[in-house]
Amino acid sequence: MATSGACRPESDKTERRESARAPVQAPAPEQPAPLHGVGGVEGVDAAYDRGRQPARVIAALGIAPGQRVADIGAGLGYFTLRLSDAVGPKGQVVSTDINDEALERLRKRVSERKNVVVRKAAPDVPGLEAGTYHLILLSEVDHFLSDRATFLTRLRPALAPDGRIAVTHLRAMRPPLVAAAQAAGYAVVSEDTSLPDHYLLFLQPVASP
Repeated sequence: MATSGACRPESDKTERRESARAPVQAPAPEQPAPLHGVGGVEGVDAAYDRGRQPARVIAALGIAPGQRVADIGAGLGYFTLRLSDAVGPKGQVVSTDINDEALERLRKRVSERKNVVVRKAAPDVPGLEAGTYHLILLSEVDHFLSDRATFLTRLRPALAPDGRIAVTHLRAMRPPLVAAAQAAGYAVVSEDTSLPDHYLLFLQPVASP
């Protein structure tokens, strides 16, 4: 005499056997989400590198070993490693940004470099020591500023004697930057026009703050 529940459909037995044999897959490792507005990393996008010409930019900056340089709005640090090489072990690069995730990724990239300091800054506030920097670089960042002229004015105290500000961006972005620099009491003292798509100019103060 059959007992109730003793028999189960063959399909149910098959499902249980298949389930027992199915391998357990480990979850795929998380990939870093793309960040917008923080630039890139050299070597990731060949077309971007051809447009930016990082080696040419660093050479044009004329950095001497032992100097102190600020990389404002560094993001993921497109130029930071090359700046680090340019100042050498006796120099220093201070790379700032407002984006926590970008700063964390940058810290990992430069963790072995003793001459790089990664620092969070508040929006529109440079966060740099006075009278210290031989060169301050703004690379594709001035369009994020709420007021270019005010920010450039706030940068002036951080410059060492004869210190310079270098700005590079797409050529279409040059007119508003130059107008803001003049309003803040700077002059364009030199310019490199050899880059494919970008301008690179150098500013120095010409009037008292």
